Amino acid sequence: MMEQPYLFILNPHSGTFLGRNSRLIEKAVHEMAQTYNSRATVLFTQERAHATTLVSEHMHREPWKAIVAVGGDGTINEIAQPLVGQAIPLGILPLGSGNGLARHLGIPLKLNAALKRLFTGQVTTIDTALINHIPFFCTAGMGFDAYVGYRFSKQPARGLSTYMKVSFESYWSYRPQSYRLNGVEINAFSLSFANAGQFGNNAWVAPQADLQDGELDICRIKPFPKWYGTSLAYQLFTRQMRTSRYIDYEKATHAVVETTQPPLIHYDGEPLQLSTSRIEVSIKPKSLRVII
Repeated sequence: MMEQPYLFILNPHSGTFLGRNSRLIEKAVHEMAQTYNSRATVLFTQERAHATTLVSEHMHREPWKAIVAVGGDGTINEIAQPLVGQAIPLGILPLGSGNGLARHLGIPLKLNAALKRLFTGQVTTIDTALINHIPFFCTAGMGFDAYVGYRFSKQPARGLSTYMKVSFESYWSYRPQSYRLNGVEINAFSLSFANAGQFGNNAWVAPQADLQDGELDICRIKPFPKWYGTSLAYQLFTRQMRTSRYIDYEKATHAVVETTQPPLIHYDGEPLQLSTSRIEVSIKPKSLRVII
């Protein structure tokens, strides 16, 4: 007897490998599904937000065992949004640029290993976060990270090397910003809200973050001298970020940020220019089912 079918939604513009090999990946998906006595339907996105539309249109057409995001954190975000609070679990084939959520969950980054995990893994339930009612599953924030995310989104090439180049160039010109966080005036180089522990590419902004604790980890990186940047980068990529004279952490289920002008933010790596100066962040505990 054949297992329940899987719906795969593939973003051909995600990462560096996926776009050049989308048909090869589609073939591998069908072959692995057959190996596990199942069936796969593969759909391709055509533009930003198309994945959300595809999930909404197809989620009730068949008794899917999972709806699978093939791409990076931005693709996962679009596919997971309609699945919040639903019984259908999210599957992940992490073939994007940063793959922050997959790395936090311990999902393999190689195609065949990720496919095997998908067909044999267990379902767990994780928290969902919201920034001005926009769901995010990994991290969101404002300041330097949002600025880099915006500049990275404009680059013709993806991948870690491009991200590092953009980050290095941005570092020398970026200036800390002023915010009001829960009524308290602060200055920050960056202000991050972590559901998962990292941005992607093993850049762990909140190593202690737990996807199932019903709380967000707020990380404020305070203004610091330029020489400290090397130490900060080392801590970020060796999972050693912790409270110091330049870094503050606090746990929260809800936070309000007010700015003098509508800020540029990012959510799961996607940059967004807001039209409001009030930013509300909250958590929906254990609201998304995921195969790990």
